[in-house]
Amino acid sequence: MPEPLKGRTAEGAAYERLPAVEAWIERLEAMTSELRLELLSAHSRKHANYVPSEVLVYFLRRAWENGANADFEETFRILMGRVNQSLRSAIPNSQIADAQGIREEILGRYAELIAEDCKNRGSALDFYEMRFDLGLMRFRISALRQVGPAADDMVPLGTHGEDGEEISAEVEAAAAEFLGGSPSKLDDPAFRLVLAAAIDGLPEDQKRVIGLLLKGFQIDSKDKNAMTIARILKCNERTVRNRRDRAFETLKPILEAEFSS
Repeated sequence: MPEPLKGRTAEGAAYERLPAVEAWIERLEAMTSELRLELLSAHSRKHANYVPSEVLVYFLRRAWENGANADFEETFRILMGRVNQSLRSAIPNSQIADAQGIREEILGRYAELIAEDCKNRGSALDFYEMRFDLGLMRFRISALRQVGPAADDMVPLGTHGEDGEEISAEVEAAAAEFLGGSPSKLDDPAFRLVLAAAIDGLPEDQKRVIGLLLKGFQIDSKDKNAMTIARILKCNERTVRNRRDRAFETLKPILEAEFSS
């Protein structure tokens, strides 16, 4: 059994790894280093033997503690590759000025966090053994607020209309609908990136509905000549609303997690 984590929540409860993470750790600890590293190297979540990133953090720390330099270096390379992959999705070149430079800065800061944890043998990485994706999202947002662009450098969340004019007003009005009464969040460039990445991760049918909402289209209309989402997608109003609601259900936990960071 892996040692319990030292970190605690704001309420004082001890951090606990998910049962699935504990199971992976026990399974991999029984393997040779070579086989374990081979399994850890799978980078696609669709891979049958994809190992959660929480597990990589555990074995990274263990390799350092045991002085297994080769294992540490390879696990570090794999983990940083995943962090870089996540950053490329969350901070795309198309939506932010000097995206590559900002990604490199955040990667450097995350490497420093790992170095701090290794040096002090503390709890700096404990949360990443419990909720890696959430921890990385909070780390990314915190770094963006320090090194990210000004709002003027951001590409609007919405796409461009056929005439090439930006339609950010419609974007912000529609986005505010599922921001839990906090539309001022849209003034934060880091949050705008989180929102854009979350929308981009939706299933295609839901993403199309949200995309059209963000362009200012109505779901339906009594005016037979009005171009609505239902008519564009050739489905009825109820189908559009169901897709919208499912999209909102997916987006809200992601966005609410940022509110608590």
